[in-house]
Amino acid sequence: MFKQTQTQKQLQRLMPQIIQKQNLLTIPTMALEQMVKQEIELNPFLEEAEDIIEEVEINDDDALEDIGKSELAEEQPEKVKKEDEEFDTDDYVNSEYEGYKTYEDNDNGEKPNYENMWSTKVTLKDNLLSQLHLNDLTEKQMFIGEEIIWSIDDEGYFRDNIQDVVTDLDKQKTGTNFENDIFTEEEIYKVLEIVQTFEPVGVGSRNLEECLITQLKDHDVDEKFKELCIKILKNSFEEFRLKNYEKLMREYNITIDEVNHIFEFISHLNPKPGYVYEAADSIYIYPDILITTENGEYKVELNDKSIPSLRLNEMYSHLMKSGDKEAKDFVKNNFERAKWFLESLRSRKETLLKVMYAILHRQNDFFDTMGKTIRPLLEKEIAEDISMDISTVSRTVRGKYVQTEFGIYELKHFFSYHITNDSGDDVSTKEVKKKIEEIISSEEPTKPYTDDELVSELSKNGYKIARRTVAKYRESMKIPVARMRRKLSN
Repeated sequence: MFKQTQTQKQLQRLMPQIIQKQNLLTIPTMALEQMVKQEIELNPFLEEAEDIIEEVEINDDDALEDIGKSELAEEQPEKVKKEDEEFDTDDYVNSEYEGYKTYEDNDNGEKPNYENMWSTKVTLKDNLLSQLHLNDLTEKQMFIGEEIIWSIDDEGYFRDNIQDVVTDLDKQKTGTNFENDIFTEEEIYKVLEIVQTFEPVGVGSRNLEECLITQLKDHDVDEKFKELCIKILKNSFEEFRLKNYEKLMREYNITIDEVNHIFEFISHLNPKPGYVYEAADSIYIYPDILITTENGEYKVELNDKSIPSLRLNEMYSHLMKSGDKEAKDFVKNNFERAKWFLESLRSRKETLLKVMYAILHRQNDFFDTMGKTIRPLLEKEIAEDISMDISTVSRTVRGKYVQTEFGIYELKHFFSYHITNDSGDDVSTKEVKKKIEEIISSEEPTKPYTDDELVSELSKNGYKIARRTVAKYRESMKIPVARMRRKLSN
């Protein structure tokens, strides 16, 4: 028997506009410039404009007042228009919504010298983090991926124990969206496999064998020859490493010429993929935000002069008056897309400024002391300050850099977890790193401190940290292990 029932459901759907705004938030300025130019080419309703009156400005005084209203508004579902509702471009062309204007400085006063804007080189980890954030991953996978990338050493290898990574994630999830989540080894392995697909080829490998095999798979060579090389590395790596030619010839029934060819080919692969990127001198950071001082107060500006100013193009609006349904659909779809894109650009600009002002407010001592003092700070605190979601703040700070009068810093630099010292005070992990640097700089060159001894020295100063954490901090500061720091006495 058929029966008709009525049920009520509550569903949450992300509107296309919200998705676009979220995506634009994660994109750094250099990539955004290319995206804007591409959008101008694709959409006839977008055009470059020299003069646009409206401009987004956030003043320091009111940066934290009612700052979350736009974000709350953007997540409200729009009312669906009726199919037969008339679409009129005049609603947008003649409205107060003019377009997107990049920052233009009309002040003739003297500005700080930004000649060193390009002086900070992108590291291997910066490169990997950028690739991670451009992948279509969940927020949790991004969180795991960042921990994996920070565990990759300078040679490009991931040598940490997976269980140790799980333990670290359980500690670092405090104050994040994943506070109540459980991290499994399977999740770590899945994200690690994604990281291992990044450039440079072979990065994230757990050993030399895996690194060479990954590079072999990526090479465009004869498939049979490639399979033979991979087979030897997988099954006879020790014989290969010790150059036991005779045994390999017998085991794989190959000639001396074939063995020599295999060894010659594999010897040209890179055993330390991380060093390739570190050696690249032509890749530099482009700051997204500029902070200057004016009359003793800090001023925050977006460094978006390279991005064209945009406005809606009215040229095709006359097509709405034609009776052609195809023409009307063309106008409606492209005009809506242009409007959403402009609105997303404005929202990105506004959110970036709000987040930077909130960071400036929380880390005021950092800027006052020219980067010498930094306090523990979580993304959750900034989210609360500006009445936005943690995920929005996380997207905003990913891969973005700020130019100050004393250097360039990644926005992630201002966020750090804390440990509690013997006095019961919260201490930033960056302060701990600085202490490690001080201890190492004063060590005896002929007998440098091992990581275990560094743990002991830090404990004497009131910092109780695990050896693995000390090793991770040391590696992130590019300080080699004790045996590599050792010097012979005269």
